[in-house]
Amino acid sequence: MLELKQVTIIGTGLLGASLALALRERGFGGRIVGVGRREKTLEEARGLGCFDGLTTSTAEALEEARGLPGGERHLAVLAAPLGHFKEIFGKVAVCDDPGLIITDVGSTKASVCALADELLPDATRFVGSHPMAGSEQQGPTAADAKLFEGKPCVVTPTGKTNDQAIQLVEALWEAVGMNVIEMEPNKHDRCVALVSHLPHAVASMLVKVVTEDGGDALAVASTGFASTTRIAAGDPALWVDIFQTNKDAVIDSVDKMMDELTRFKKVMARGDSGALKRLLDGAKQERDDWGTRRGEQG
Repeated sequence: MLELKQVTIIGTGLLGASLALALRERGFGGRIVGVGRREKTLEEARGLGCFDGLTTSTAEALEEARGLPGGERHLAVLAAPLGHFKEIFGKVAVCDDPGLIITDVGSTKASVCALADELLPDATRFVGSHPMAGSEQQGPTAADAKLFEGKPCVVTPTGKTNDQAIQLVEALWEAVGMNVIEMEPNKHDRCVALVSHLPHAVASMLVKVVTEDGGDALAVASTGFASTTRIAAGDPALWVDIFQTNKDAVIDSVDKMMDELTRFKKVMARGDSGALKRLLDGAKQERDDWGTRRGEQG
């Protein structure tokens, strides 16, 4: 499968634990070691049965990988919240060696790539990546070995990135069933601001609008409201990090959304049912086309 002696996953929450489960289920024969900040999380991760070792020490995990016989390369995957990346890069830098390839699962890429350039002794062995998979649920108890299957994963090498590192990181995500797309870091951030960060902001603000209406609307809310606002149940601290590290692109996407809502409002105010139908038809057609391309049924 992957010619690696160890995969060290720094962060054993939903994504980190799901990656460990997926690798083990798909036959990865090397060691999988998890690094966590809290003993409680490590205990929950231990119950999954997919980690060969669990520790609170990044140095311990990476030193262990360096001492393993057989194979020259090992991989570290940063799966912690973005707000911890600076600290983690510093710890990884102290334990760096020529056989270590580093990637991440962060939701923004330009800031992460900049941190890697600043803090790692050899940033050519860092490859940014963003698996477009997740859930509003949190922690290792929500882990799912099939979380990544059939989903896109954006890999964001720069002009300095080592080709072998790119190949290895892309092979990692393909090994757990993902469709890999290469993209420049700033372009990635603009794209995910539209398809991930803006939807979260809109879902959260929709909840605010409804609850501030006095609560009567919630009494009649059902599946449509639940589906539309599901992602607003995600970890707020994690989303603060995401919004702040992609501020400009998120603000630009909010401006675009406000332009469309203003357009919708003007059509409504005119009472122009034909224009309103064309707006809705266009959105439905574009959504249907996208659903067909990604293999949705019905």
